Amino acid sequence: MLYDPDDSKENWRERSKCIGHDPELWFPPRDKDKYKDIADKAKSICFGRDGMPECPVRITCLLYADDRDEQFGIWGGMSHRERNALTRKAARHGKTLREWVTGGVQTR
Repeated sequence: MLYDPDDSKENWRERSKCIGHDPELWFPPRDKDKYKDIADKAKSICFGRDGMPECPVRITCLLYADDRDEQFGIWGGMSHRERNALTRKAARHGKTLREWVTGGVQTR
């Protein structure tokens, strides 16, 4: 199940890998010296580079952040800048971010 902007329950969060981790991990400080290490740790959890499987709701999380234009934090394993770059890449190929990350599969 992917994020549906019409679903106000947002119960997908209950299945995320970030449950039980310090929420600050997904909102690294803007300080250059600290940002990379903290953001990389959050991303590794999302993408499954932590020795565990990828977060089962990573794409849902990414679409949630895109729908709300989240300016801060790691959502779906990506920073705001990375999400914007992926959105631009999708647009260059004539697709929305949702179409790009789902392979065009209908998700609603």
